[in-house]
Amino acid sequence: MNFSVVVCTHNRSASLRRMLKSLREAVIPDHLSCEFIVVDNNSDDDTRLVFEEIEKNFETKIKYVFEDKQGISHARNRGVKEARGEIIAFADDDVIVDKYWIQSIDKAFKDHGDAVCVGGKILPIWEIPKPGWLNQDLHSYLALLDYGDSVVYMDKPDIYSANIAVKSEMFKKHGVFDTNLGRMPKKLYCAEETEFLQRLLNAGEKLLYHPSLIVHHHVPAHRISKKYMRKWNFDRGEMEGFLMEHTEYLDIMHFHSRTSKIILLRHFIVSLLRIGCFAKNRFNHELRICHILGFLSGRMKSMNSK
Repeated sequence: MNFSVVVCTHNRSASLRRMLKSLREAVIPDHLSCEFIVVDNNSDDDTRLVFEEIEKNFETKIKYVFEDKQGISHARNRGVKEARGEIIAFADDDVIVDKYWIQSIDKAFKDHGDAVCVGGKILPIWEIPKPGWLNQDLHSYLALLDYGDSVVYMDKPDIYSANIAVKSEMFKKHGVFDTNLGRMPKKLYCAEETEFLQRLLNAGEKLLYHPSLIVHHHVPAHRISKKYMRKWNFDRGEMEGFLMEHTEYLDIMHFHSRTSKIILLRHFIVSLLRIGCFAKNRFNHELRICHILGFLSGRMKSMNSK
């Protein structure tokens, strides 16, 4: 079987060095023909030099590709275009893959032949001590994921692209990542993998969570902050508001096109009251307000663009 691993990166040369070293040390079963593809998403740091340094010590085929259109969806789509594997695995540049990650992906697809996509655990490596306010409910904003130690068929697209593998035929059959979604320069937009996985579910395809697929996500100090969490929720809301009139996005939006201004105002007021009246989870309600304000910003931008 042919197997491709795609790593997309933008101005994270230090993280990329750690990531590629973990791939170099990963166990690759003898029956797999494996290639690694690093997509440089128009970095202006020393990403290319880091790649050339690490490449010298790789025994497996590794390829550097430059994608000038910035945005994670553009980068991932370039990786899909370059990949020759029957399975395409994605991992972010700020993760360290488990030594048996590739072997686990291979086994998961063999044991569950009906699955077209497999995702797994994304466990944290905290750069600074985790603060008390950063509760479990907020871990998804940091792309952390752990559904326990049982294999689960997913009925929602709730696995993350920092640790997923997809049968390559799915991209030919259902299309690639939507370039309107996903991380962009200065914007913490998201949901590119959510929308793609929702497309698979809508088509009746099987998604699998498998606990043996493990990566460790380096969470830098600047993300372990309330400022980052506020921006993440504002930007997510802005993206949703901007795209709200496009019906193809309704499956991944928390609001929908029939959401009235009265309902939105009610959510806003309730969150304000809860911030003032409840000490527990107060920050969660503050983030809800950030999300609503972002949504309104996105709606205004959408109207101004017409």
